[in-house]
Amino acid sequence: MTSELTARALDAARRARALAEFEEWKLIAAHHRRRVAEIDRSDQIVLGKELARREVTLEIAQALHVTEHRVWAIVSEAEILRERTPAVWAAFRTGDLDAARATAIADTAERLVQPESWKKLEGAAVAYAVTHTVNELRCWLRRFRARTEPEQTAIETAQAVEKRHVSVTHNGDGTSWLNALLPTGVAIAAGERLRRAAKDLPAIDPESGEKDRRTRDQKQADLLAHWLTSCTGTATDIRAEIAISIAATDLIGLTEGPGVTRAGEPLDQAWVRELAAGEHTIFRRLVLDPLGRVLDTKIIGYRPTEALRRALHWRDGTCRVMGCLAPVRETDLDHAIDYDSGGETSARNLRCLCRKHHNMKSHGHLGDRYLGEPATYGASTP
Repeated sequence: MTSELTARALDAARRARALAEFEEWKLIAAHHRRRVAEIDRSDQIVLGKELARREVTLEIAQALHVTEHRVWAIVSEAEILRERTPAVWAAFRTGDLDAARATAIADTAERLVQPESWKKLEGAAVAYAVTHTVNELRCWLRRFRARTEPEQTAIETAQAVEKRHVSVTHNGDGTSWLNALLPTGVAIAAGERLRRAAKDLPAIDPESGEKDRRTRDQKQADLLAHWLTSCTGTATDIRAEIAISIAATDLIGLTEGPGVTRAGEPLDQAWVRELAAGEHTIFRRLVLDPLGRVLDTKIIGYRPTEALRRALHWRDGTCRVMGCLAPVRETDLDHAIDYDSGGETSARNLRCLCRKHHNMKSHGHLGDRYLGEPATYGASTP
């Protein structure tokens, strides 16, 4: 079977699965709606009606061998999609979207407050969802909401930050989990600082002369324990290097769009502005063309300069293969046209690929059809 025939067969299987999921949702929603209507027309007291509705949910859950919570989620999500984003429901009905994508969009539609926001979501979500993975879609939806309803998102973020806390869970084997709920930007900065600090540790202990045999994860855990048990104070002073993209108009307050991390996570613009005012913050200006691409900087030679490497990391965000979310720090810079074949070392000809996909490309098994747009303009910029 040729690759094209295989792709068609796989797409048909995907569509068949999505159609089956839709039929299940439709059956659940229709049965629940019909039985609840019968209960509401009955002469039972209020408590009796509520208990009878719960029985309907239990009946469906046991028939499908799922939880009652899952049944109620399907009923709720189906109603939200039909009422707020009918085009999304139609795409689910035709098999263009599957249940996971429908759930992700329904969650965002439920959080959006304004009817005009529902229309914007309906008009953009399907096109993005059919060409991206579920994780990419969820990230896109978070950015969409942050840009579409910035004030409501800021309120929700502030409320969530109020719940920040640390907890300890003991495993019973001499280890315990230390969990911290932090603002997203602070968590990213802390993780990046840990990664860099662990990477910079010497391979040979300067005092004992012995080789450090700890894994990267073990080094990060040891560093965190050391920092938490030997440092004092509660002020957060960001010293890690993290990449945040934000439009100039958002940064100065003319518009209210979020900052965006390399992984595509939206950050509260107020926090980004506060960070930008810090004495240790470094700005790297990216001049983009109308399509959002970094304007070319041509370099003579095979290896890109550090300035170009950093610009490309900012531009691509992750591995450029669609669906691959390998962090940009774990990618190689690949020449689209091989250097030996006349390809130049420039922004136009370079892209970030993780080692696996770079090797596939080098051996002729990664055509351009597998590549997505750079993060700076391929995420439909919600």
